[in-house]
Amino acid sequence: MPFLGEAAALGTALCWTFGSLLFTLPSRKCGALAVNLTRITLAFLVLAVLVFLTGSEGLGTLTRHRVLILALSGWVGLTLGDWALFTAYAQIGPRISTLVTALAPPMAAAMAIPVLSERIGIMGYLGMSITLFGVVWVVLERSATPMPRGHRIRGLFLAFLGAAGQAGGLVLSKLGMEGEVPPLTATMVRMAAATVGIWLVAGAGRRIPEVMCLLRDRASGLAVIGATLIGPVTGVTLSLVAVSHTQAGIAATLMAPVPVFILPLVRVVYGEQVSLRAGLGAIIAVGGVAVLFLR
Repeated sequence: MPFLGEAAALGTALCWTFGSLLFTLPSRKCGALAVNLTRITLAFLVLAVLVFLTGSEGLGTLTRHRVLILALSGWVGLTLGDWALFTAYAQIGPRISTLVTALAPPMAAAMAIPVLSERIGIMGYLGMSITLFGVVWVVLERSATPMPRGHRIRGLFLAFLGAAGQAGGLVLSKLGMEGEVPPLTATMVRMAAATVGIWLVAGAGRRIPEVMCLLRDRASGLAVIGATLIGPVTGVTLSLVAVSHTQAGIAATLMAPVPVFILPLVRVVYGEQVSLRAGLGAIIAVGGVAVLFLR
């Protein structure tokens, strides 16, 4: 199927967009760590059932080497990367954090050159640049909120670590799959490793009791379930379909415009005003996507 990887990457961005909207309510009520711990655990359980129901033939492609690399990608991208990004939100807010995570696509492309021996042509670089410019232009629109210098430095470092985790997890996923491991099976392995990692982090910080909030608040619990099916299950699986059918840097770039895609949704759901600059940024980002398809 032509452009299967690119279509899957765009599907990933849409899943993460809708998933982030659903995660907003429970995150505000129960905290980001509790939501992240619950969503990764639920995602692993759902994926394990799906792999069993669809036939476990894919498990036969898992060598010890592949499992290790996929597990490492889960720890890097989902446990470490998500923890760093969620903490950055608390330190410097989502605007600056999202801006820094826009570095993930070029970081993934740079990592893929020595790790996967990938090469990106001129049109690929042009499309990536246009898409990232559109995203960054939109995210930079609002003025920064004053904050202590220490918070800003720590927050920027954590956001950069989150972007690096996303990029590294994506590249390691493609390396672990090696064109043979089915995306659903690979996602299950990543989620299994991330589940172990996030529970260890929560246990070390004595934060596990916070999960009880999601059990007491029905609306928050249902939102987490829906967001988990859309984001960590469908979205992450599509992201592995993307990297298995196109270059990692291209896939990461097509997954990047979530801050742009979410603009019309926040207007409808939360009644936020969307400026002309935001609309133009969305058009620029979509134009970059079109260039990537024409590479």
